[in-house]
Amino acid sequence: MIPDEAVKKVPRIKYKNIPESEYNTIQELVRQVLKISKDENDSNEVAITYDMDTMERIQKREEYIGVVLGSEHEVDPMSSTISYHLIVSAKECIILVSKKFKELTESSRSLFKELFYGRSGL
Repeated sequence: MIPDEAVKKVPRIKYKNIPESEYNTIQELVRQVLKISKDENDSNEVAITYDMDTMERIQKREEYIGVVLGSEHEVDPMSSTISYHLIVSAKECIILVSKKFKELTESSRSLFKELFYGRSGL
């Protein structure tokens, strides 16, 4: 079970290869991954895929965020049509995945893997 406190206290993190202008968005997406996992997926794994060219996609009326609900031990971001499209077509795409580990305490079971996909020339 993901505690409410974990959703509220997501830290703002500095990332090496991501512009600082994206930090607040990423922090909010991490909150949303936890919230979706907790409220909509029985605290199981969730993946959110986010295209960093959001404004361009909004102007074209295209999706820029994909959400995939997984099982207790896995989630496949490529299983969502939207997420798959974002991963293969975005110049820069972030995938945030909630991850459960049984050996940790109940309050710290959901951790994150943050994957940065930088694409050039696509």
